[in-house]
Amino acid sequence: MRLAVFAMLLALAYCAVPGPVLAETTRRGLNNGFRAALAVELGSLAGDALWVVLMFAGAAALAQAGGVRLAAGAAGGLFLLWLGARALSSARSKRPPKNGGVVVEQAFATGAAMSVASPYALPFWIAVSGSLSGYGVSSTGVLGYTVFSAAFMFTCLAFALLAAGAISWGRRFLRPRFFFVVDLVGGLVFVAIGLNLLTMTTVHLIG
Repeated sequence: MRLAVFAMLLALAYCAVPGPVLAETTRRGLNNGFRAALAVELGSLAGDALWVVLMFAGAAALAQAGGVRLAAGAAGGLFLLWLGARALSSARSKRPPKNGGVVVEQAFATGAAMSVASPYALPFWIAVSGSLSGYGVSSTGVLGYTVFSAAFMFTCLAFALLAAGAISWGRRFLRPRFFFVVDLVGGLVFVAIGLNLLTMTTVHLIG
């Protein structure tokens, strides 16, 4: 029970903290509706599932290597720059919001890529891997891992549905020009975060 509560609180903190995934969920949801917002969150959830598997497989120890962190920082920074460029291009073209299967598939792929390539995921899961020993996960074996994973993923799924629903509900009150602002602000945020990650990665590489 204590392990499940820990996993649920951890999932809420991980999902609700403002960051690239939540920003992209908001941008996609306001532009394309509930399905697109949910697709980003579900894609991110798929990436989180991969991190959980790697953590329990012991790969978190490998991730502590400096070279792995630098590679993740560079990949994450470049990916965020690409997202920012796409958002700014969408704002510049002033195209009306689109819906459809292709948009949803792209949103899912984007969410998954953001989760897997996120440089923030490495230190997070390393810290989680170390803290789980205090809850006796290693001693409980498969049962402990299953309880933690199920509670974490279920909470993330609930947050995804809630976030997508709230964004979709708010979308109906927005005027067309607001979608331009969403793309513009989202693009600038992604570019700023991406440049910051690349700068920090370069500093660590040189130093």
